[in-house]
Amino acid sequence: MKVLVIVPDISQYGGMSRFLERLLDIHTRRGIVTTLLVPTNQCCSEIVTLAARYGADLVQSLNRTVPGTAPFLTLFFDFLFSWRTVLSCCPDLIVVSTGDPGRLSVLFYFPMPVFYILHTIPEHSFRILPRWYLRIGSKFNNCVMTVSNAAAESISEKMGIPSNRIEVVYNSCCSNAKARIESASSIILTAGHMVAYKNPELWLEVARRVLLEHPDCIFVWLGDGEQLETIREKVSQLSMDERVLLPGYIPYPSKWYDQACIYFQPSVRENHSIAVLEAMSHGLPCVVADTGGLPESVADGETGYVCLPDDVAAFAARIMELLAVPVLRERMGTAGRRRVEKCFSEESQEHKIMVLYERLVNKPGDR
Repeated sequence: MKVLVIVPDISQYGGMSRFLERLLDIHTRRGIVTTLLVPTNQCCSEIVTLAARYGADLVQSLNRTVPGTAPFLTLFFDFLFSWRTVLSCCPDLIVVSTGDPGRLSVLFYFPMPVFYILHTIPEHSFRILPRWYLRIGSKFNNCVMTVSNAAAESISEKMGIPSNRIEVVYNSCCSNAKARIESASSIILTAGHMVAYKNPELWLEVARRVLLEHPDCIFVWLGDGEQLETIREKVSQLSMDERVLLPGYIPYPSKWYDQACIYFQPSVRENHSIAVLEAMSHGLPCVVADTGGLPESVADGETGYVCLPDDVAAFAARIMELLAVPVLRERMGTAGRRRVEKCFSEESQEHKIMVLYERLVNKPGDR
């Protein structure tokens, strides 16, 4: 099988880059011949290294689409970006992996099946013409994939794509079979881009409230982002520098998961967090927001707690409850590890992706 993987918007960190690496690994082990197409202006050393590691041919092409580009121009630029590579590669399947709803959807109208992977939840409802354009295109021999049921519902509602054309394949996490040793430190860990939808302002207020009652604990947020310096300044103003740590991006965060006792993620929007799965695989109870795919990962009262995204008091109370009862942390952490093994394994994710690949490639064309 020959597959062309197109990534129109590269994110060095976060779920998209993690998924791309996972996908290339699957292709390599399955003997799938892979070509990777990326925008010239976004190709970085990490992408070059990734393609070389997994034996994928790397192609770069100019894409003039920038934030704010008119929809009709985006379609035109996306076509120019991709058509030469599609013709020269002649793939059995095109895979689009994007975090921008609608990007490269022009490929729905190309004469080969398209596996369209959308990593984010649309922020707004599309207008009538784009909805019909997407609705018709998705009904050809194409498939839209996302990583949670909540995201699938949002994509169908806001983009107009029929629900029966959307497949859910959860993110995966390698099971951490190592028995957890309860850390002597009381670290409450968060990982991810520090951007508005991750709710860093609320996170800091929760930290302030918890530290008033438990001054010996430490809040840590791993990740870069547009709000990092702002939050650092506020931490300094509150004189919390010793108890609220913001080290920025950490490429290999496993040691932080091992040292932590609780994982905390108060996002106001979240498709399906890989960081939460990693925390669960390390035996950490998780306190998360009731939004997007987070409640599909964390079973409330079993592997952690789910609270309303704006409920500072509830977040703080749940964290303090877990800090006060080590046995509860251990029980929920163990249940979380088992849940990852059962519902979010790499084997399950790979099997579902390959089933969809085969279905698309072997389905008679209906274009």
